[in-house]
Amino acid sequence: MTPDPKHAWQNSVPVADARSLEEVRAIANKFFRKIHRRNVIEYAACLFVVVAFGRYVFTLPHILQKIGSAWIVFATFYAAWQLHRRGSAVSPDQAGQVPIYQFMRAQLVRQRDALRSIFWWYILPFLPGLIMILIGNGLVTPAGNGPPIWVRWLSLATMIGIFVGIWWLNQLGARKLQRRIAEIDALMEDES
Repeated sequence: MTPDPKHAWQNSVPVADARSLEEVRAIANKFFRKIHRRNVIEYAACLFVVVAFGRYVFTLPHILQKIGSAWIVFATFYAAWQLHRRGSAVSPDQAGQVPIYQFMRAQLVRQRDALRSIFWWYILPFLPGLIMILIGNGLVTPAGNGPPIWVRWLSLATMIGIFVGIWWLNQLGARKLQRRIAEIDALMEDES
C-alpha cells in the first residue's frame, strides 16, 4: 500500500514555531534558574523579616504590637514553607523518563497555580499581625502627641497598596505562564 502523498508531504514539513528538543531543554534550565533565584531572594527577605519583627517582639511597648510582631514572624515561616511547597524549583535533570515538554508543562502549571493563589498563602497570613501592630501603635501614642491622623491613614493606604501590587504582579505572572502552557499544549497537540 502506497502512502497518501498529501499525508507524506505534511509529515515532511516541520511544525511552524516548533522548538528543537535542545531549545526546550535550554528553556527548562533557564526557567529552573529563574525560579531558584526568585526563591533564594524570597527566603533572604523572610530571614530579614523574621529578624526585624522578632526584635520588635521584645522592644515594642504595647502588647498588641508584640503579638502582632510575633504573628508576622509566624506568618513569614508559613509563607516560606508554602513557597517551598508550592513554588520550589525542580531541575529538568529530575524529569527522568517524562518527556521534556510534559515536564516543562507540569512545572509551568505548578508555578502558575502558586501565583494564582498567592493571596491565600502569602498575603492573608500577614494581615492580622499588621492590623494588631497598627492598633497597638494607635494605643501607644497619646492623643495629640503622635503623628497626624493623615500620616496613619497614609501608612495604612501604603500597606494596602503594597499588598494589592504584590497580588496584581503575581496575577500578571500567572497569565504569562498560562500563555506558555497554551503554547506547549498546542505543540503537543500538533505532535499527536
